[in-house]
Amino acid sequence: MPAAGVVTGDGPGVRGDWALFTDWCAGTGHQDLPATPATVTAFLTDNPAAASTLRRRVAAIQHRHTAIGYAAPGRSNEVSAAMGRPIGAPRQGVTATTTAVQAALHVLPSHGWTQGMFGRRDRCLLVLSQLAGMPFKDLAVLTGGRVTVAGGVASISAAGATTLTAVDNPVVCGPCAITRWLRVLEVVMTKPSHRVLAQQIRDADPVTNESRHLCRSTRELSSLIVDVPLLPSIDQWGYVPFPLRRLTPHSLSRLVHNMLAGDFGAHRHLPVDDELPEPEQPAPVPVRRVYSREDAQRAWARRRADLQDIAGIDDVLAEIDARTMELDQRTAALLAQNTHEPHQRNP
Repeated sequence: MPAAGVVTGDGPGVRGDWALFTDWCAGTGHQDLPATPATVTAFLTDNPAAASTLRRRVAAIQHRHTAIGYAAPGRSNEVSAAMGRPIGAPRQGVTATTTAVQAALHVLPSHGWTQGMFGRRDRCLLVLSQLAGMPFKDLAVLTGGRVTVAGGVASISAAGATTLTAVDNPVVCGPCAITRWLRVLEVVMTKPSHRVLAQQIRDADPVTNESRHLCRSTRELSSLIVDVPLLPSIDQWGYVPFPLRRLTPHSLSRLVHNMLAGDFGAHRHLPVDDELPEPEQPAPVPVRRVYSREDAQRAWARRRADLQDIAGIDDVLAEIDARTMELDQRTAALLAQNTHEPHQRNP
């Protein structure tokens, strides 16, 4: 049995990640050497981190195992899914995968608030990842405009073109699940209030074997969903934060892993207020009179009349000036005459 000591060539990062793993194993009762894929998956789940950090931790575990002759536990579909990496075929038998997906689609809700909101998104995620076989890294960046449904066929354009064909049972029909979620995104982007969305999902009919196939509808969706993330995060109240935030590949992987394991989350049933408040009436705005062409014509007529009335004012003012000058001259002459007369009387 190889010893679990320090391996030559370990760097500080490897030693730190390995110490975190061994401490977790000691605290949870798992065996660190050799570790099973299930142990590594549980470790990643209990210690969430960025995708790059998860990959580094798995690399440290791999290095410790292979350096002393053990098989690398990270080389498994289970661990790859936990890191958010695309799961290569075969993840499990095709029949087993289809059976697990169908069982989940029978359980996941499509109506009721807030469970219908989460259920519709997760149904779409399950269909795209497991039935259409799309990698989680592609699903994380997929936008609404990359998915179209027409005539019972869903077409997804990401790294490559993928199609998904309808089946007879609407409950497990992949294109129908995608269409239901696309319609939710449309309401999110086109309605001013989430209350409208909550009412629609709460009052929606449950999906049954007798439901009609929405994937065959000819209704066109709003262009506002073209550039938004197809699988956004949803808060605890069932609302989609605006602007929409993408789920990471790791988050998508964990959701799918949990659903296939029978864990669909516990979403609350929240009431929806049916009585919408009356909108506040804005204060009346005084209507400003429009200055019409007739008003302009009347104004110009008044101006011309006023100009005619004062047309002779220049002559009047000129006459006043002339008389003023004459009076000044006469006044000056009289003053001059009175000044010289005393000298003439007394030579």
